[in-house]
Amino acid sequence: MPKTIFVIDDDLGMQLVLEIALKDAGYEMVAASDGLQGIERLATLQPDLVISDVMMPQLDGVQVFNLLKQRLQDQGIPIIIMTALSRKPWFADMEAEGAVIIQKPFDVDHLLDMIRLLLDEGS
Repeated sequence: MPKTIFVIDDDLGMQLVLEIALKDAGYEMVAASDGLQGIERLATLQPDLVISDVMMPQLDGVQVFNLLKQRLQDQGIPIIIMTALSRKPWFADMEAEGAVIIQKPFDVDHLLDMIRLLLDEGS
């Protein structure tokens, strides 16, 4: 059964790129187009890994992470945060709390390697 990657990103182009890459790599992808929708979907979804953008309408990726981290980490579900922002001081706080931060633009193969590494560690 393929592992499920839950992507929260308001950029439909990014969702499409990730969907193609993740499906080609053998994963199933479920998407939400903003943080609020992401939180709502996670009430009934059990993903193996979550990827969230930082800058989104409704709830941003930092708020989403802060709302989800306890529940997801208790279940061993890794969280990758994507951002186009240059390195900020609060990145270290999020990383200390378990987030993996990846800078946009990123190499899709690098992201897939990171996902494989995180999922292997979690299983």
